Amino acid sequence: CCERFIEGEYKKYNSNSGFIEQSPDHKVRNTPQAFSHFTYESSGGQLIVVDVQGVGDLYTDPQIHSADLTKYSGDANLGLRGIAYFFASHKCN
Repeated sequence: CCERFIEGEYKKYNSNSGFIEQSPDHKVRNTPQAFSHFTYESSGGQLIVVDVQGVGDLYTDPQIHSADLTKYSGDANLGLRGIAYFFASHKCN
């Protein structure tokens, strides 16, 4: 049906096209970026979970980019190109 209301400031931490949110003082919240990188490593490089957004460490509405476009179909699955977008802007912490 629908997600429950999440109290707090909602933020988009990364996107499916390589965007990484930075605070006004140019600090990056590490947990969402590490989570995306973890999903890539734990899948053997076959997929990555991006478009991480939510409040604090409570995430909602992610997107999956998959090397196999038939596994997670849809226009937002950018496949290997989407995985490359993430790593073009990601810095390990």
